[in-house]
Amino acid sequence: MLTRLLSAVLIVLSLGLAMTNSHPLFAADDELFAPMSSEKARSQSLDWAAGQELKDRALIDAIGKLWAPNGTQKRTAELHKLTIRTFSLAKPAAAELVKQCQFGILAAPTSPLLESDANGDFFTSNLQAYVGTFLTQAEFFDEALVLFEKTKPQQLIDPASYFFHKAVCEHRLLKAKEGLATLKQLLENTSDVPVRYSTVADLMKSDLEKLKEKSLDEVSRMMSDVERRLKLGRGGAKVQKTEEEIVARLDELIKKLEQQQQQSQSQSGNGQGVPEGAPDSIIKGSTAPGEVDERDIGGKAGWGALPPKQQTKARNLIDRELPPHYRNAIEQYLRKLAARPETRSR
Repeated sequence: MLTRLLSAVLIVLSLGLAMTNSHPLFAADDELFAPMSSEKARSQSLDWAAGQELKDRALIDAIGKLWAPNGTQKRTAELHKLTIRTFSLAKPAAAELVKQCQFGILAAPTSPLLESDANGDFFTSNLQAYVGTFLTQAEFFDEALVLFEKTKPQQLIDPASYFFHKAVCEHRLLKAKEGLATLKQLLENTSDVPVRYSTVADLMKSDLEKLKEKSLDEVSRMMSDVERRLKLGRGGAKVQKTEEEIVARLDELIKKLEQQQQQSQSQSGNGQGVPEGAPDSIIKGSTAPGEVDERDIGGKAGWGALPPKQQTKARNLIDRELPPHYRNAIEQYLRKLAARPETRSR
């Protein structure tokens, strides 16, 4: 009787769980994630290896030794590495992919294993998370984010690492809305998040909440992203479009500063001889008017080089109005762009 009762309870609980997870009102953002236990990670990894029908006895023994109990509780990150090691031993293509994850590369590692679910969700998702984490650390944010979007976090041994690195990519690519959603999932719906992750995540959250579109802060970050892409040898259409946006936004910001200066001078009557309603805003030390002609920057080398008079005008505005770290960032950025060789289109 007791056995039948327990069986009935388990069936009811299973049905209830299935109904909850499939209910249209059950939002994905409300799903809770926890790191996989040592026992479950071991069981999942060995079950997957058994399904590969390995013939080499030495290989089978090597995988068994990886998961042999040693009396110590392994951390989540260590369990993930053991699983990736298991994948590499059992599948040469996985070993080759892992081998490609070396810092200093100029192209993101690729493999059909990252695109196919033929090896099971546990294998594919944990391999995607591993490669995605490497790509994030190597600053391949676009490629990492593509992988993270395909990953099923329910299958992960270390979901906290997944959400953290996904948020890093979104933060660096200025995807504020997506980044805040990922950080919410990490900080509110994921258990046992390492302190190093939660601390940085709080900082990223605060940063994204304060980020304003078309602000000098955003322009500075766009410059940083262009430099990152050029460092990876990418000077194609996407980079050139971003460069055009940077110039346009800097031009807009400079014009706003000029307008503010003109209004301030008109209101204060500081005796510098600038009449109210003057057609041009004249900057001390410059003879150029306060307007910047549009320039065809395209993909030509030296696109960021302004004529000397306009350089003087912009530099005076920047020196007077902007904080030192922004001034330095803009000057370094323009110097690097003017000096860089042409890169291959990509």
